[in-house]
Amino acid sequence: MLFMNKLFATLMLVVAVTATTAQQSSSNLTLKFQDRDVNIAPFFEDFPYSQFSLSEDGTKLFFFKTSNANKLQWLDLAKGQDLSKATDVVDLDFSKRNCWGPQYNDKDGCVYWIGDENNEEIINIYRSNLLSPNPEKLTDVPYIYAWDFNPQKTKIAYVARLAQNEKRLDELRILDLKTGKDELVCQDKPDFRYTWGDVSWQPDGKGLMILALKDADRQYANVIYVDTDTKQMTVLTDPTKMASYAGTSVMQEWISPDECFYFSDQDGYKNLYRFDRKNMSSSKVTNFTTDIEDARFVTIKNEKYLFVLQSNPIESSLMLMDIKTGKMLYKQSSDLSLSIGAVKGNEVSMLANSASVVFQIVKAEVGKKNMKLAVSFDLPEDLKAKLVHSDVERLSIPTFDVDAATGKQRMLHAYLYKPKNPLPAGKEIIMIESFYGGENRYNTEYQVYNAAGITVLSPSPRGSAGFGRDFAAMNDKDLGGNEIIDIIYCAKYISDKLNVPAERVGVFGMSHGGYATMRLVTFPGEVNGNKAHFKFGFGIETAGFCDIIYQHTHSNIPDWTFLEAGDPVADKAKLIDRSSLYHAEKLTGPLLLLHGNHDNRVDIEGSRLMDRKLIQLGLPHRYVEFEGLGHGIKGVDNNRKFYYECFRFLDEIENK
Repeated sequence: MLFMNKLFATLMLVVAVTATTAQQSSSNLTLKFQDRDVNIAPFFEDFPYSQFSLSEDGTKLFFFKTSNANKLQWLDLAKGQDLSKATDVVDLDFSKRNCWGPQYNDKDGCVYWIGDENNEEIINIYRSNLLSPNPEKLTDVPYIYAWDFNPQKTKIAYVARLAQNEKRLDELRILDLKTGKDELVCQDKPDFRYTWGDVSWQPDGKGLMILALKDADRQYANVIYVDTDTKQMTVLTDPTKMASYAGTSVMQEWISPDECFYFSDQDGYKNLYRFDRKNMSSSKVTNFTTDIEDARFVTIKNEKYLFVLQSNPIESSLMLMDIKTGKMLYKQSSDLSLSIGAVKGNEVSMLANSASVVFQIVKAEVGKKNMKLAVSFDLPEDLKAKLVHSDVERLSIPTFDVDAATGKQRMLHAYLYKPKNPLPAGKEIIMIESFYGGENRYNTEYQVYNAAGITVLSPSPRGSAGFGRDFAAMNDKDLGGNEIIDIIYCAKYISDKLNVPAERVGVFGMSHGGYATMRLVTFPGEVNGNKAHFKFGFGIETAGFCDIIYQHTHSNIPDWTFLEAGDPVADKAKLIDRSSLYHAEKLTGPLLLLHGNHDNRVDIEGSRLMDRKLIQLGLPHRYVEFEGLGHGIKGVDNNRKFYYECFRFLDEIENK
């Protein structure tokens, strides 16, 4: 029986689903799929941990535990490495609210974070003392873009968004952690609007460095210095040059009271710049053609150096730089995805994972001529075997156009996750991530699909991060355009390579990926003068949108759609044509729609509109709503429901 042909004539999956079956019981984490048991308990009971971070001295490990409630926990690494013995930071369920970027303040024993109270992304600063896990809300604003402590850990500078769109207004404020006094430093102006990023305090508190967008354009991110006495703002980067806010950041620690480093990709890649406060001048230090991920100061025999970490979706590079000359003294490489967690003297603790490594802490002992890497925290081998169900292969996939840099056909990076126990011949299924793929990071969703015998292709279409600013910007003002052609070419490639027919190849994704999923299964066949066709067998979208203009006017980040898609007034016709809602009749295969009803980033109507349209057209789909969830799936029960619905959906397609 073909994978979906009979389904169009017989199956209409249009009901909102509730957890009523035996498979949905709260105690059962073994799901049925294709006559096999898929045990997801290892991901939510044996290793229910994610989003790791370290205290500045590297002695405390913080992370989230997914259980009946999502808990922020901490572990004293000096006392052991058993994550099950961790303690709750605060008595809150973070499946019902957001918690971003928790940081430990060793001066008052509190953990600080920005978050909300009901998953609706009204973001403020909270704290809780490790000895008394009760939350305290410290601010009351609609949204916080950025925040950080002063060097003494007695104050927080933060950037608050008070309004958006045509009424946009942002403030830079300082909060005294002892008195609770909250003072306005200054407000932004239309020519330079504050944005997401970091905050860096001048050691004496006389100035702050933050990020701002020229004319509120995400393509022109700048580093600015604000004098806290005069309130005067100075732009340190070149505002005439394009730079992404993802490639622009500031270092928390300064070289000296009047000198610091910051990062910008205004020349194409995220490089290091030096700022001299005395003469208010900046100079470029590095000229890499791979983005710098992060950098921290290390001390070797009483001398200060800069530890520099580069990364892309293929490898990480670790370097040591002479601060005075800017010269790189040496370089080492790793096939792990690394992030700097803590620095103490010449020892750097890094959080590590990869496509096939779940989690490690890797310590670098940094010397003047080389560095020694050692794994200081790892998982038991038997647990790894429960969490990794694939063999991973890196692919380079040809797409439709010529790469101007090489003069040759453009090649797209991808990872192919091949299940260790695949589905039998003739019943193979390939799922392709529609956006945000290609990262060298452990991915629970991929591994759950692999455990079910499903093959996953994770490509990096144009617009993806990790290959420089210009590649990441290739989909700016082109949402639903050439990035979609890229995925179609990837689908053709993998279908041919693995000899799996199109009706057994599906696409999935969340957020932008949810949009791309709906766009791919309703694609009209041509965009930007480029023709492409692939008859996807199915699609699974999570928290996506099907009408770009509706998304722009109902999202808490409308500047994102303006950057990615264009002006909703001037480009109205194009945005309508790029919206899957208006091509729904072209649906190539059944579509599963999943969305939380507290989502303020992508309004739930982004999925409901498509549900109603497909009901009207009589086309096969299912719509599943998650009560109380915001932008994403959190909590054991919600994750069980998510995978149950995915496997149920795929089973019903196969069996019809």
